[in-house]
Amino acid sequence: MKKISTIEEIRSIQLGMMDSVHQFCEERGIRYSLGGGTLLGAIRHKGYIPWDDDIDIMLPRPDFDRFYNEYPGYNEHYIVQDYRNEKESCYPYIKLIDNRTILKELLIVNGVYIDIFPIDGYPDEKDLEAFYKKYRRLRKHLYYTTRGNRVENLSLFRKFTYYIQKPFMPNHETAVKEFEKCVRTYDFETSKNAGCLVGTYGDRERMTSPVFKSYISVDFEGRQYKAIADYDAYLTRHFGNYMELPPKEMQVSHHSFEAWWKE
Repeated sequence: MKKISTIEEIRSIQLGMMDSVHQFCEERGIRYSLGGGTLLGAIRHKGYIPWDDDIDIMLPRPDFDRFYNEYPGYNEHYIVQDYRNEKESCYPYIKLIDNRTILKELLIVNGVYIDIFPIDGYPDEKDLEAFYKKYRRLRKHLYYTTRGNRVENLSLFRKFTYYIQKPFMPNHETAVKEFEKCVRTYDFETSKNAGCLVGTYGDRERMTSPVFKSYISVDFEGRQYKAIADYDAYLTRHFGNYMELPPKEMQVSHHSFEAWWKE
């Protein structure tokens, strides 16, 4: 195997996947947008955030489902993976993986990837707290019933939590079904609020659904990709004054991995 040793090579592989996703979605009228730090990079830097090494995109749930069902086989080198088709995965979103590569990140081994997130409807304010409580419980079940979760590597507190709750947890297949039902409770098209329920920004993911229903083209590393038109509302809620660079000590990658070409 040949080591992938530079961030430029990682980015080149990811951009190849992104080009394929963009073409696929354009051909089929599937809505998608750059998301998270990738969208921030597009608006602030017209490409990657200089110290970043990943790509995130987001699709409204109906479009996410179409992508999940229709993309496999579109490109022989790219694999659609999530917790529904890979028992080692505890990720409730898609990782599009380049099958010519191997990537080891923490306890997970797959390949160089981009992350593809669903945008779901949210409940009204009065039902939000109860919904979040159920969501967190089911996501914990999902995590703890995944073979890719190595209990021996958990913190002491999380080990204690795991063994206390284990007798009351469903099996992995049931955990997947229950979690899927939960995140699909509120229809994207008709809900007043929407966002990436399975994202990492907590309640900052939630905003009015029209934010996710209109799209423009933006520059990204000399290419044209899609982005939500109201990116200002999204980025402000996620990052505050997003055009201001963070302090130097925070200008570092949040990922730790090693990668190789298989041949």
